Order: sequence, then structure tokens, then C-alpha cells
Amino acid sequence: MSYMRGDYYLWSDGENFHVWVADGYDNWDEAGWALDKDGKRSADRLNASGVGIPEKVMDAFVMMRLAQMIDEGLVDEAIDRAVGKFGGNVGSTVLAKNAQKLKTALAQIKLDKDDGTAT
Repeated sequence: MSYMRGDYYLWSDGENFHVWVADGYDNWDEAGWALDKDGKRSADRLNASGVGIPEKVMDAFVMMRLAQMIDEGLVDEAIDRAVGKFGGNVGSTVLAKNAQKLKTALAQIKLDKDDGTAT
């Protein structure tokens, strides 16, 4: 399923989420994350790659995905997974503290069904 097309092509094949960006190189391979203490590519990062994508583009995707998840009844499961498996980073703090409030609020939303006109 394609979420966005054009310079920022975000899509899922049902198993993996893909981000292809026309001009997304952000020098990730020069960061300490990818290099060993001698400034060479770390052995565990030989096949690594990265992509930079503007926050506003990701924000738009997040809203599209949230609507889809509400429609498919996947919100609670996603919140639990995000807090459990991916928790502990700065971005998860607000979610963890408000997980139940978000679940309750989002459960109240009843969306109109997609009429199939999107391309």
C-alpha cells in the first residue's frame, strides 16, 4: 500500500515499511553511530543505510496511518507495542504516560469508510 508518492514515496508491502526519498541523504554514514573509534565503518554497520525525510512529511504519513489504524481497530495493539517493544526513548515518554487516555479517546472515533476513489 502506498501512503505517499512523488519525492517522498512511503509504502508498505504488508510486512515492511519503505521510505524512498529523492534527496534524502543526511550524512548518516559519517556519524558515530556508523563508525568505529578509528573513523572507519563499524563491522556491524557494513550493510547499514539511512534516509532523511522532513518531519512535516512524516507527520502527514502518521495522520494517514492513524486513520487507517483506527478504521482497522489496530490502535490499542500499536500503542502497546510502541510502549513495550520500542519504549524507553524520548519519543515514547508522552505515549507511555498517556497510553490509556489515547486508547479511550481514539476508540470513540467512528470514521467514514473509504469509497475507493483514492489513486
